[in-house]
Amino acid sequence: MTKRRRRALAAALSALGLAAALKGAAAVRDAPAPAPDDAASCAELSPAALRGRRIFHHGALASGEPVEGRLGASGAALHGKAAACAGCHGRSGDGTSEGGVAAPPLTPEQLFAADRAGGAYTAETLASAVRDGRAPAARDLYLVMPRYRLDRAQLDDLFAYLRCVGRDADPGVSLEALRLGAALPLTGRFAAAGAAARDVLAAAFAEVNAQGGVFRRRLELVVADSEDTLDGAAATSRLLDQRVFALVGSVWSGDGDAAARLAADEVPLVGPLGSGLPASDPGDGVVFHLQPGLDTLARVAVAHLAGAPAPSGAGALLVVHPAGPRGDAFLRGARSEALRRGLPAPVSLPFEPGRFDAAAATDAAARLRPRAVLLVGEGDELSRWLAAPSPSASPRPALYAPAFLMPRDPGSLRLAAAARLLLVHASPADDAERLDLLSLASFLERHRIPPRHTAFQASAYAAARVLVEALKRAGAHLTRPGLVAALEGLRGFDPGPGPAITFGRNRRVGAYGASLTGVDPASNDVSPVSAWVEVVP
Repeated sequence: MTKRRRRALAAALSALGLAAALKGAAAVRDAPAPAPDDAASCAELSPAALRGRRIFHHGALASGEPVEGRLGASGAALHGKAAACAGCHGRSGDGTSEGGVAAPPLTPEQLFAADRAGGAYTAETLASAVRDGRAPAARDLYLVMPRYRLDRAQLDDLFAYLRCVGRDADPGVSLEALRLGAALPLTGRFAAAGAAARDVLAAAFAEVNAQGGVFRRRLELVVADSEDTLDGAAATSRLLDQRVFALVGSVWSGDGDAAARLAADEVPLVGPLGSGLPASDPGDGVVFHLQPGLDTLARVAVAHLAGAPAPSGAGALLVVHPAGPRGDAFLRGARSEALRRGLPAPVSLPFEPGRFDAAAATDAAARLRPRAVLLVGEGDELSRWLAAPSPSASPRPALYAPAFLMPRDPGSLRLAAAARLLLVHASPADDAERLDLLSLASFLERHRIPPRHTAFQASAYAAARVLVEALKRAGAHLTRPGLVAALEGLRGFDPGPGPAITFGRNRRVGAYGASLTGVDPASNDVSPVSAWVEVVP
C-alpha cells in the first residue's frame, strides 16, 4: 500500500471512528435539536457554526492552527486536512465509501431526529467520544478513532455545525444572489485604475443580471479599497470577513498570509490584476491567473532569440533581475528554455529590489558582451537602463523586457528604438487581439464607460467573462470546490482581450506563451514583431 493510500485510509478510518462515536453519543448542553426539515436556521450560520465548519471541512481551528488527533493512545498523529470530517463523510455529510470502508452520514436527519433510537446527541457524550475515545456506557471506541485535541468551546463549535451540515450554503451564496468580491485601489495614486476596473466588473455583472443572472442568482459585486497599493492583502481579508463567495479581478501580489487564508477557506480568485503576474505556475491552489507568468515571458524571449542569427563573438545571454521569487522565476525560465534550445546557460546579474544601478549593469553587460540581455524589474528599471550612457563605442546587445516595464513617453520610445528593445507581451499583439479590443471598446461604449487605464479594463473584462463561464458550468448547486472544478475544465476559452484560457487540475496559469513588439527607429511606433509564441508548459 502506498504512503498516499495509507494516509487516505487513515483519514477515512478516523472519520469512520468519529461516526461510530456519534452513534452512541447524546446534545449541546441538552439544547433541543432542530427539526430535520428546518433549513431556514442554517441559511446564515452562527459564528459558532462557522468555526465548526472550518473544523469539519478543513481540519482547522478558528486561529488557523490545524486540528490535531491521534489514532489510539499512542498511534499515528493526524493533522489538519487529514483530520477533517468532510474528507470521508463528504462536504454535505452524506457519507462515502473508501476502499470498502463505509463512512456513515452525519446529516442532521441522521444525528438529531427526535425519534432517533438512543436519543439525540449532547455535547457531553460528544466530548467524551471525540477527546477520550469513550462512547456512552463507557464503551471504548475502535483504535482508528482519533483522540482529538479540542477544548470544550471547539467541540461546541463542531456540534453547532453538525446541526446544519448539508443544509448550509457556502458563504456568499443564497437562492437569489451570489456575492463576489474585488480588492481594488479606490484612493491614492492608483485610484483611477482601480475605479476603471470596478466599473467594468460592475457593468459585466449587470449584463448577466439583465439576462436573468446565473441559475437565477443575481451577481452582486462587493469592492474593498486596497488604498494606495496594488498588494490587496488587507482588502482581501476584509472581503473574506464579509463572506464573499469568490474574488474576481482583484489586485494581488501573492502575499503569503492572504494566500494561506484563501486556500484555507477554498475561496477562488479569478484573474488577478496589477502586480499579480505569477512568478511561475503554482500547479494547484485557488488563484487562477489568466496571463502567463514571468518564467513564460523569459522562455518566449529566449525562443525568439534562438531563431535569430547569433552575432560574431557574442557570448551567453545575460539576465538582469531583482533578487527574490519573481526575478528568480524569470531567470529560471530563461535557463530552462536555453537548455531546451541548446544555447549556453544564461548568466545571472541580480540586484536588490529598489536599488537598481543602471550604470553598473550596462557596464557589466559591456564587459560580458552577451548575445542579448533579458531585463525584468518592478518599476522604472527599463527606463533607467535605456537612459544610462553606453560604456563603450560598441553597439549594445539586443534587449528583451516585459511590456509592462515600458514607459510611453516619446523620449523613452526613441531610446528604446536605439537600444533594439523587444517587448514581451503577456497577450497577443496581432489582428485577433485588435478585434478583441474592439469588442471591449464596444462594451465600454454600450455602458458609457470612458476608455482609460485600458490594461486594467481589459483584464477586469476578461476575468469577469472567465468567472461567469465557470459559474455556468458549475451548476445550480454551487460550491467553491465545484467552481474550482469548473475552472479546471476550461479548455481554449476565449475571454475577449488576452490569450485563450486553458486550466487543469495541476495548471493555474491560463496561457503559456507571449508575443513580441518592437519600436520602429524611423517612426518610434510600436509594432508587432511576432505572433503569439506558445511554449510547452
